[in-house]
Amino acid sequence: MALKYSFLLSLFFYCHSVVAQNYIENSEIKKIDSLILYNQFETAQKITDSIYKGLQSQKNNKALLLEIKYKKALILDRQEKPPNEPLSILLDIIDEVHAAKLHSLLYRIYLLIALCHEKAANLELTNKYLNEAYSIYEKYKLENLYSMYCIRRGSYYRFLEKIDSVFYFANQAKENAVAYNNEKVLVDSYILLAFAANRNKNYTAALECFFQLKNYRVKYKDTSALAMSYINIAQCYKNMKNFQKALIYSDSSFVFFKSKPTFIYSYQYSKIKYEIFEALGNMDSAYYYLKQYQQEWSIVKNHEVDVKTNELEKQYQSNKKEAIINSKNQQLFFIIILLFVITVGSILIVRQNRKISKQNKIINNQIDELSKIIEQKQMLLSELQHRVKNNLQHVISILEIQKESVDFNNIDELIRGNQNRIHSMALLHKKLNISENVNEVDLPKYISELSELVKDSYDNHTKKIQLNVKCEIDKIALEKALPIGLIIVELVSNSMKYAFLSRSIGIINILLSTNHDTTENTFYYTDNGEGFDFNAIVNKGLGIEIIKGLISQLDGKYETSNSKGFEFMIYFK
Repeated sequence: MALKYSFLLSLFFYCHSVVAQNYIENSEIKKIDSLILYNQFETAQKITDSIYKGLQSQKNNKALLLEIKYKKALILDRQEKPPNEPLSILLDIIDEVHAAKLHSLLYRIYLLIALCHEKAANLELTNKYLNEAYSIYEKYKLENLYSMYCIRRGSYYRFLEKIDSVFYFANQAKENAVAYNNEKVLVDSYILLAFAANRNKNYTAALECFFQLKNYRVKYKDTSALAMSYINIAQCYKNMKNFQKALIYSDSSFVFFKSKPTFIYSYQYSKIKYEIFEALGNMDSAYYYLKQYQQEWSIVKNHEVDVKTNELEKQYQSNKKEAIINSKNQQLFFIIILLFVITVGSILIVRQNRKISKQNKIINNQIDELSKIIEQKQMLLSELQHRVKNNLQHVISILEIQKESVDFNNIDELIRGNQNRIHSMALLHKKLNISENVNEVDLPKYISELSELVKDSYDNHTKKIQLNVKCEIDKIALEKALPIGLIIVELVSNSMKYAFLSRSIGIINILLSTNHDTTENTFYYTDNGEGFDFNAIVNKGLGIEIIKGLISQLDGKYETSNSKGFEFMIYFK
C-alpha cells in the first residue's frame, strides 16, 4: 500500500512539473507574439535567443525548438529584413517540421515562405507555397488559421491586379480574424480592403479602412506605419477634393517623418503636399515641395535602382545558365563530361580492385605465415611441457632420496636446499625464449642470477662473502643448463654453509669457458675456505651424490683439489 502511494505521489509531481513547464513555455510564446505585435522587436529577439539557447541541449522538446526558430524568422520579416534572411531559416527547418508532423507550424511556415517570395516579386513560387499551405489547411481543418491564408492569397492577387479577388479574400480574412480574435490579421485585412476600395475609386470605404488602420497603429505604437496612415488619409481627402483635411492629415504625418528622418518613405510627405498645393493652384508652394520631393525620391530611386540592378544581374546570369543547359552544345558538353567521369571512375575502380587483390594476397601470405608460427609455437609449448615434466621428475627423485634421511634437526636446511634446487629449475624456464627456441638458454644470465640467489639464501651478512661469476659460453642446450644449474646450487650451498666457518671474509669463483680447439667446455669452481675432500667416503652426503649424478648427465669428468680451499673442475662437451 505504501509503495502504491509513493508511486502515485511521484506520478503526480511528474505530471505537475510537465504541466508547469508547458505553461511556462506557452506563456513565453504568447509573450513573444505580443512583443512582435507591438513592434518591440529587439525585446522579442532577446527572449527568443534566450529560449533557443536553453532548448538546444533538450532533445525531448523539438517541437518548441522548431517553433522558436520560426519566431526568429518571423521577427526578421517584421523588421523588414531582406527576404533571404527569414527564408534561409524557414527552408532549414521545413523538413524537420514535416517529419515531426507539426501541421499548424508547417502551415504557418508555408505562408511565411510565400510572403518572402512575394517581397522578392517571385509570384510563381508565391503561388506554389500558398497552394501547399491551403492543402494543409484543408487536410487538417485549421479553421482558426484560415484568415492568415486569406491575407496572403489576397495580397498575391493584389500583384495580379485582380481587385475582386483581393476584396473577396480580404473580407474572408476579416470575418475569420474577428471570429478567432486575431488582431494582426484584422489589421492586414484593412490594408487589403483599403487597396481594393482605392482601386475601385470608392474613397469613402478606403477612408474608413485607413482610419481603422490608424487606430490600430496608435494602439501598437507603430510610428512608421502611422505616418503612412496619415499620408493615405490625406490622399483619400485629396481625391475627394477635401483639400483642407488633406493638408491637416499631411501635416500630421510630418511629425512622425521628422522623428524618423531615415525612414525610406519620408518622400511621401513632400509628394502629397506638392499634389495638394498643385490641386489648389498654389504653384509657389507646389514648386517648393516638388523640388523637395524630387530630391528625396532620387535618393530612394537610386537605392532601388542599385537593388534592381543586382536582382536583374542575378536573373540574367540565371537565365543565361538555363539557356546554356537547354542548348544542344551544352547537352553534348555534359554528356562528354559524364563519359569522362565514368571512364575515370572505371579506371579508379579497376586500380582499386587490383590494389585490393594485392592486399588480399599479402593478407593470405601473412595468414599462412601466422599459421606456421602458431603450429611452431604449439610444438615449442609441447616440448616445454615435456621439459617441465622431466624437471619435476628430478625434484621428485631428490625428495625420494632425502625421505630416508629426514629428521627434525636438519628439516630447515633440507627445505632451504630443496627450495634452491627448485629455484634453479624455475629460473631456467624463466630464461627460455619461447618466441625463438625452447632448447637453448642464455647461460651467463642464468648462472649469474642463480648463484646470487643461492648465496643470498644463506648469507646472514655477518661475513663478507664475494661471489665472482664469469661465463664465456653464450648459449647452451637446456639438457646441459639444468645439470650445471643444480651443480652450482649444491656447490654454492656447501661453500656458504661450511667453507667460511672460521673466517669472516671469503671468495667464491665460478668460471665457464670453452676450448675452441677441442670444443670441450670447462666448469671451474673454487672458494678460499677450509676445503674438503670431495672423494673421501666419510664426507659423502646427498649433495655430493647429486653432483656426481649431474656430472654423469653431462657425460663429463671432474677433478678436485683442497690444497688452497676447495677447487673443483668439470670437463664436458
